Amino acid sequence: MGQDNEDFEARIYILSPYSRLTPAELLSFVINLRLPIKIKETCFGIIVEGKKTIISKITNQIRSLDKNNIFTRMRGFPPGDPRICRATSGGGPRYGFHFLEFEHSLLPYISEALNSIDNKEKIEIEEPKKEIPLNSEKIKNIIEEIIPKK
Repeated sequence: MGQDNEDFEARIYILSPYSRLTPAELLSFVINLRLPIKIKETCFGIIVEGKKTIISKITNQIRSLDKNNIFTRMRGFPPGDPRICRATSGGGPRYGFHFLEFEHSLLPYISEALNSIDNKEKIEIEEPKKEIPLNSEKIKNIIEEIIPKK
């Protein structure tokens, strides 16, 4: 497919840990749409590349499966791109993996908020507790506890 063509888009679909779907089920669903796309399963969901109009249709259909637990964003590189492929880059996590892992850890909170909105529940946000800053006396006491006097 045309990685450099402006009519094409690579998009990642990430499942919240709260989702009732697995990446394999999501992959199967999209394969069964029988569309001219590239698709790859990941541990967080799937990556799809194709014409922007097709990707838009796929996004709408995927969201209907589990709307508050499937998230998507554009991906900078298409599936299998040698610039970031682990097979050609010496192994290890691909570029952006750690940030994706961090984003994935936040999804349960977003899913819960979206479900609350759908159920017209009141969302309460707790004020963070303010911690008392350290002063020089507290720092001195901590140091004395760690390093015994001679």
